[in-house]
Amino acid sequence: MKTLLVGINSKYIHTCLAIWYLKASINENDNITVREFTINDLQDNILSEIYREKPDVIAFSCYIWNIGIVLSISKELKKLLPDCSIILGGPEVSYDSQQIMCANEAVDFIISGEGEDVVPVLLKDMYAGTQEYKALQGIAYRNGCSVVNNKGFNLVKELDKIPSPYNSELMKTTLNRIVYYESSRGCPFSCSYCISSTFNGIRFFSMERVKSDICRILEYKPRLIKFVDRTFNCHRERAKEVLRFLISLNCETVFHFEAAADLFDCEMLDILREAPKGRIQLEIGIQTINTQTLKEIDRVTDIDVLTKNVQKILSAGNIHVHLDLIAGLPYENFEGFQKSFNYVYNLRPHQLQLGFLKMLKGSRIRTESEEHDFYFRDYAPYEVLKNKYISYDEILLLKDIEETFERYYNSGRFGNSLDFIEADCFTSDSFNMYENLAHYCRKNGYLDRPVSYRENIKILYSFYKDICQDSTELEKFRQYMVLDFLSKDSSGAIPDCIKREDDLLSPFDIHSMLRNEEFIDRHLPQYKGTQAKNILKRVFFVRLNLLYPSDEVLLFDYSSKEEVTEQYRNVAVIVNPLQDN
Repeated sequence: MKTLLVGINSKYIHTCLAIWYLKASINENDNITVREFTINDLQDNILSEIYREKPDVIAFSCYIWNIGIVLSISKELKKLLPDCSIILGGPEVSYDSQQIMCANEAVDFIISGEGEDVVPVLLKDMYAGTQEYKALQGIAYRNGCSVVNNKGFNLVKELDKIPSPYNSELMKTTLNRIVYYESSRGCPFSCSYCISSTFNGIRFFSMERVKSDICRILEYKPRLIKFVDRTFNCHRERAKEVLRFLISLNCETVFHFEAAADLFDCEMLDILREAPKGRIQLEIGIQTINTQTLKEIDRVTDIDVLTKNVQKILSAGNIHVHLDLIAGLPYENFEGFQKSFNYVYNLRPHQLQLGFLKMLKGSRIRTESEEHDFYFRDYAPYEVLKNKYISYDEILLLKDIEETFERYYNSGRFGNSLDFIEADCFTSDSFNMYENLAHYCRKNGYLDRPVSYRENIKILYSFYKDICQDSTELEKFRQYMVLDFLSKDSSGAIPDCIKREDDLLSPFDIHSMLRNEEFIDRHLPQYKGTQAKNILKRVFFVRLNLLYPSDEVLLFDYSSKEEVTEQYRNVAVIVNPLQDN
């Protein structure tokens, strides 16, 4: 018999770790194949590719982003392969197994919870024609025309007993993709919107296992390893040991963690300060600063301690910090979210995600939704539509602000430009700047279609031009936009809307500098001995006379990027004489 394990990811760069854990847990002699797709693939193509495998058993890993596709394809597969058994597992089917099976006749089995202990037993029964699986907890199956649902939620107690999935087969599929890694399962906290709160406790892989896995993964030189632990630093001493280990490694891989910043102590901050630039990324969920909201959702957070720790981490300049907010939470209206936004935004993280509450199956907040008059989508991802504190109109406005914020702030391409607009027009309310920008984009149809980076430059310039009252300030803003563009784009092809010939140096001046040995030694030593025409391919000069003294020009060096912000290096140089200011 042939078993096909299927993951349908939200993006190509993602991988489905769950199916690889299952493959590692199943007997090596079994005929097991893994296939991964994305939700952007044509369903007909996914269907045909699965059909060509001619499997006897298909197991899908189900999440909020792929459940619709999984159920649709399962129905079609049953027409083509009527004798094939279809198994579903994953968080999206673990809390209403019986209802899903009753509504979807193509599904033969559903596993609730973790599958490494259960799926091998089920497959063994299928191969042998026995039915021992009927005694397993947390499994739903068909018995004639009825559905039997054995109560329970499967959890693997000793994680080290699960064979490591990080073999050559998996790692060869991760080229140019994110490698996901878990050093623990579960969460010690009980946030009401999170399904991790539906079962108690946290389980850890041993430190030996973690270090061994990481070393094996690094043999393939991945760009990013993303730890999927719900709260990486809930066990402080363990987190410190992991970080010390990762910092000690000689590698270029970046490690990403979800962490609770209010749990950092002085020793942890010292360890983080020692990390090589760009080695560590931290994603920190603040969600809200409303104390009544935090209490209602059972989120234990010391906002003052969290704030101080985030400021210390950011001030060190060696770690990329990503902060999260959630709109639609209990007791937080539009004005309350605005207050939370301004507070977190003023910390100036490298990224700030504006998320929307999802009423996940199994979560307490969904069970108690009537208490706060929650209305939410019946289909995945079950996002909140409105509640007694915030209207759908306000949610839609926040959606526009989120999209605008992603294009401008989170892209990291407009830092100086946004700071200038804020200082000139929105000094008392950063949120109001993005709200006005969102209204401008909505009014002009820019939110109804994809917009290129270069068009976003034109849009932001036009937005400020409409509200600017001073021609000198508009020119200064244009120069900041040029600075932002050249800091991120190595083409030198400044967009027409912000390009001025007066900004550019003459070819004679540029070649004179690049032929000057003293200038090269001081500013571009890596190009010593290189012909000027070849250096010119990797550098760019611009004169921004309202931002820098008239005798200075900016030199952009495109040979390397700053590790945290990913901006190209620039330095102000005096044209004549050739020396620093």
